[in-house]
Amino acid sequence: LSYAILFSMKSVEGIILKKTPRREADVIVTLYTREHGLMELVAKSARKQEAKLKAGLDLFNHVEVFYVPARRWPIATDFKIKNDFKWVKNEIKRLKLASFLAYVMNRVFEPGLADPAVWHSVLNYFNTINRSDLARENMRDVVYLWCHDILVLNGLDPKSPDFKPMAGAELKKKTQDLFLHHFGIAIDL
Repeated sequence: LSYAILFSMKSVEGIILKKTPRREADVIVTLYTREHGLMELVAKSARKQEAKLKAGLDLFNHVEVFYVPARRWPIATDFKIKNDFKWVKNEIKRLKLASFLAYVMNRVFEPGLADPAVWHSVLNYFNTINRSDLARENMRDVVYLWCHDILVLNGLDPKSPDFKPMAGAELKKKTQDLFLHHFGIAIDL
């Protein structure tokens, strides 16, 4: 590596939410990070059979990404897997919950707007749905609580007229109605 590239190399921690094929063998990777919020970078030749980046590029991996800045998309040079969330990937219900989060994040958040509270909420959500002792009947509650957090983190304060103290079915219904109204996303898992 040249000194110019070595000194411009950066790293960021994030969760891979989306992968989009680009050109013959490249992949655009979308992650949510603490430092940059929603971030896209390109993994050159990552779809080739012998690509070294291929293993770290699984959806929903919690990774540290090493990259160099570029004009359009930063270029990924290496990945270090921090958590592969194996329970999420090995059960269809958990995979559906992770996919819902990725869909929401890509629809609701603009690239480049970092919010450490959202990062912690996303990481906590993944850690929760990855717990082996999480009962199937409690999985929907995890989704509703996370959706409620996202509403609050987007400025819908519980003290506002939209919210009043609620629990159980009433909280779920209000969260679902507000999510649909403000984001155009139905919570139907």
